[in-house]
Parts: sequence; C-alpha cells; structure tokens
Amino acid sequence: MRYLVFTLLLLPIVIGCSNSNLQGRVPVRGEVIFDGKPLEQGDILFLSIEGSTPMVATGSLIKNGKFSLSAEKGLIPDQTYSVQFRSIEKIPSTRNETNKPSKDRTIRIQTRSILPRRYGVESKEIVTATKKSPNVFQFDLTSDIP
Repeated sequence: MRYLVFTLLLLPIVIGCSNSNLQGRVPVRGEVIFDGKPLEQGDILFLSIEGSTPMVATGSLIKNGKFSLSAEKGLIPDQTYSVQFRSIEKIPSTRNETNKPSKDRTIRIQTRSILPRRYGVESKEIVTATKKSPNVFQFDLTSDIP
C-alpha cells in the first residue's frame, strides 16, 4: 500500500517533467553588443513585468555576444519583460583585505562589473515576445552615460 501511495504522489511529477513547456513558451535568441563589440561573456535575465501571473524569470549565458533560450526555458508570448545584464571580470590581487601587501604572496581573485549599473537591476531595457518566430533581440549597450 505504501508503494501505491508513493507512486500516486510521484506520478504528477513524472508527467509534468515529460512536457516542460505547459506555458507555451517560445525560444529566444539574440546578441549583446557592448561599446561596439560583442560582449565576451556574461548573463542575461528576463523578468516578467506585465502579463499573466505568476511572474516569470528566466535567463541565459552570453558568450561571444550571443545568447539563446530553448522553448522550455524561453519567454511566454505577449508578456513584457525587463531585461538585465551582468558581466564581471576577474582581477588578480596579491593584497589582503587590509589592503597591505600579503606576506605569503597568495593571489586572491577579486571581481568587478564590466557593465554600468544601469544595465543591472536598474535596467530600462524592455522586450515583449510574440508567438511568431523568430524572437530575436539585439541589445546595444554602452559605457557612455546616455
């Protein structure tokens, strides 16, 4: 009896996993340009701001300026999304937290954002996906203040 109850509880999860695109999401791809060149690496995040509930958040890695989301992880058509970007670079340092030279000369890795804050949580970039494909977006980001 215990196994029957367990099987009945597990069945909706297994069925749900077999069709992971129940919301009718569409694939999305595109390009991110920063100061006239493809952004080498980073992340792109889409956060729904209008449309059906619940809120949707999905994202992708950016590599050599390109990103793509499959239909299973894509955007829901007719929803509006705020788009955020993140890209960091590593800065080797031989200094410790007190900003004094380290005696053991251990290299500590620090990071800093490549992109201005206005492309992160303060981003004003907005897109709306459609049922028609392709949903291809290009984002031209600059270090200059608009």
